[in-house]
Amino acid sequence: MRVTPSPTVAQAFASVPITFGIRDTRPDPTVVGKYVDDGFVVRTTDNVAQYCSNRFGDMLRTAGARLTEAPQAILAADLVEYRVDEGSTFAGLVRIRLTVRRAGLPDWSKDYEGTSKRWGKSHNPDNFNEALSNSLEEVTSNILHDDDFGRALMSGPAPMPAPDGPPSAGG
Repeated sequence: MRVTPSPTVAQAFASVPITFGIRDTRPDPTVVGKYVDDGFVVRTTDNVAQYCSNRFGDMLRTAGARLTEAPQAILAADLVEYRVDEGSTFAGLVRIRLTVRRAGLPDWSKDYEGTSKRWGKSHNPDNFNEALSNSLEEVTSNILHDDDFGRALMSGPAPMPAPDGPPSAGG
């Protein structure tokens, strides 16, 4: 999937080389969904964080991120949710808490969500995988279209304003 980033994010990618990592912070990293009708939990033996990291990295590179140079910023992504609920549809949900870290600047964090719905009720693993992949693509698109993210990447959050008046003596 090719996502064109917002102009602000494109400018940030052009001027700030980055590195990133995805950490799976879900309570049980093997759970990827459930069947709503009977509550059966769907699990995987795959390394979800590695898969998401590979896909996310591919989408960042395609959007213009500079990942092969000495990084000036770190994107720390926590995978908070990654699941499909199968009922009358395959409802995918991916949530990522993204933190931008730059030397000398306070961290900037924001939560992003991507969803996907597919019709079907077949316990089909391909439908599960497609719903998860589409949700991951949507969450990445949401990140790439967020100008706040682009500004944080370029300069970090706005500094706190200085208090009015001189500092008090004797602290």
